[in-house]
Amino acid sequence: MWIVYLSIAAVILSLAYLGFAAFKTFKEAKPAINRLNETVARVQQKADTLKVESDQLAKSQQELIADIDYKKEAVTFTADAAKDTLSTFKKLVKIRPSIKLKGKKKTRTPAY
Repeated sequence: MWIVYLSIAAVILSLAYLGFAAFKTFKEAKPAINRLNETVARVQQKADTLKVESDQLAKSQQELIADIDYKKEAVTFTADAAKDTLSTFKKLVKIRPSIKLKGKKKTRTPAY
């Protein structure tokens, strides 16, 4: 029966040593874990900052694209109008009056 008691004592001692070793390892690893947590927090903060800046950059890019498209349309409209002006002016020069007055003067009669 003393072998059973000895075995129980060995199991209890081994569990106690396991607890002690685990506690000691956790205590030694705690500063490293804290440093890792701080590093993760800094990396996360920088990632969030990059995301915000990326979103702002995308927004600015969309605004620039919209502005460039608007100005491009304005320039295209102006260029087309300038081209049409030349052809319209040529048409005006070619227009001849439909009634030719041959030495006749039309006078107005005063209305009383």
